[in-house]
Order: sequence, then C-alpha cells, then structure tokens
Amino acid sequence: MTTDNYTPPSTLQELMQRYALGERHFPNVDLSEANLSRVTLDGASFGPHSWFSSADFTGASLRGTSFSNCNVKCATFNRADLTNATFANAAIESIGLDGAVLVGTNFVGATFYGITLGPADQFP
Repeated sequence: MTTDNYTPPSTLQELMQRYALGERHFPNVDLSEANLSRVTLDGASFGPHSWFSSADFTGASLRGTSFSNCNVKCATFNRADLTNATFANAAIESIGLDGAVLVGTNFVGATFYGITLGPADQFP
C-alpha cells in the first residue's frame, strides 16, 4: 500500500472488512461515535490523525493497537484489553478505563487536559 493512494475507511463496516483481509494501518480514520464494543482490532495502527470522539470500545480486544497521535475524546475503553497498546502523543480527554487491562500500555507524551506524561511518569 502506498500512502499516495490510501483512502481511510469511511465506515466501521469497511474498517472491519479491511482488517479481516489483513490491513492493519488506518491513519486519518474518523470513528467518532462508533460502537466498537467487543471488536477485535489487535495490532491495528490508527495514527496519525484518527478521531475517536465518543467511540465505545467496551470489552474490545486492542492488544498492541496504536492510538499514537490520535484524538481520543470521551471514548469508553471499559473492560477492554489494552495490553501493549500505545496512546503515545495522543490527545486524550474524559476516557473510561474501568476494568481495562493496561499491562504494558504506553501513554508517554499523551496530553490529558493539558497534562503531558513524561517517560518516568506512571499511569494510571
């Protein structure tokens, strides 16, 4: 895939079809208000410039998924498996992480309402 010809998925259904066919890199996708509860998107990469405003990832498997340089606002990750996922340099506001698995999850450089985490900071 060359970036010159890349078109991001325009719907959740298209994203899931492309993922099922082996595609893993989805920059510039807008999944705002999408219901992604219980989906499996292990190893997907959404950065840079993807939007997840009010997206619902409740119970999703997002192992090794990258949200680096994305906008993740008012999204729900309750009970999601975020093992080794990364939110590096992401803009994060009001996300739900109740019961989420955060083993190895990277939030370095992410901005939380104007707070930036450094390499020595711990989250949560």
